[in-house]
Amino acid sequence: MFQHITQPPFRLSTGKSDPYVTRLSEWIEQTVDPANHYDFAILGVPLSKSSISFSGAHAHPQQFRQLLSAFTTYNMDEDIELSALRAVDLGDVAMHVTDILRCHANIEGALREVTAGVSGMPVIIGGDHSITFPAIKGLRRASGKRIGLIQFDAHLDVRDTAYGGPSNGTPMRNLIESETVRGSDIITIGLRSFANSREYRQYAEERGMTLITANQVRKRGIEPVVEQAIRTLEAKCDAIYVTFDVDVMDQSIVPGVPAIGPAGLSSTELFTAAFAIGQSPKLIGMDMVCVDPTRDVRDITSRAALHLFLHVASGVAKRKQG
Repeated sequence: MFQHITQPPFRLSTGKSDPYVTRLSEWIEQTVDPANHYDFAILGVPLSKSSISFSGAHAHPQQFRQLLSAFTTYNMDEDIELSALRAVDLGDVAMHVTDILRCHANIEGALREVTAGVSGMPVIIGGDHSITFPAIKGLRRASGKRIGLIQFDAHLDVRDTAYGGPSNGTPMRNLIESETVRGSDIITIGLRSFANSREYRQYAEERGMTLITANQVRKRGIEPVVEQAIRTLEAKCDAIYVTFDVDVMDQSIVPGVPAIGPAGLSSTELFTAAFAIGQSPKLIGMDMVCVDPTRDVRDITSRAALHLFLHVASGVAKRKQG
C-alpha cells in the first residue's frame, strides 16, 4: 500500500488479559484499512545518522512500541478514555543505509502517501530532529496548507547547512529557506542559555521566528505561553504542526537525549502544553524526536516521549467529545 513504509521487525501481542483494562498495545491497531476512519496514524522514522552528536535515536520507534503494553488508555486527570478514538501503527519509513538525503526524500514521500491514504493525523516517532523538515514538507505538498509550527526545543535548529549539510541542527532553517514554512509562522518554546549562539538567534529573529526561553516560560507560566502560541497560529495559518525535541526537558527528567542540559522544562509543563495543543482543531501532525534509548535509564526518556503523544491524544479526544 505504501511505497516508502516498511513493517517493523517487532510487534506486541494484542491479547487482552483484563476485561476492565485497555492497554495501549490493545488499542493501537497493527493493520491499516484505508476504508476505516483513524484519528492517529503512527509512523516510525528510525534515522539518527544526521545527528550532529552521536545518537542512537534510530532505536526510538522500536522502544516506543515496546512500551505500549506498560500503559493504559485512561487519562484519570481529565477522565478521558482514548479507546473511544482509533489509532493505527503504519510501520517505519524505509531508511537508506548511508544516504541522508535519500532518507529525507523517503520521509517526505511517506508523509504524502499517508496524507492521501489514511485519515489519521500523523504521529511521527523519531529519529533525530532532521526528520521534521521532510515530514512537514510532505504534509505541505500533500495538503497545500499554510502550516504553522510550534517547536519545543532547547536549541534554535537554524544552523547553516553549509557546515555539515542537513542535520538535527538545521530543520527550522531548512523549512524557512525551502519556503515550506514562513519564519513568522514558527514559535519556538523552551530555548536554553549556553545551548545556542547570538548569530543564530539574530538569523531566527530576522526571519520572524518567535523565541521563548525556558526561563520565560517559568516566569509567565506554560499555559498562557502555549495558549498565545496556539491562538497566534490559528489566526493566520490553515494548520498547526507540533514538534517535541525531548531535550527541551530538564536533564534530570530525560537522561536519554544526546544534548542533555540543566534548567529545562518540566514534564508537567510539557504534558500541559501537549494537552492544550491537542485541543486545537487545526492540529495536522506531530513528532517526538531526539530520544536515544541506548543512553536511557529504565526507559525514563522514552516513557516521557510516549506521554507527550498520550497528552496530545487526550486533547484531541476532549475536542472531539465537545
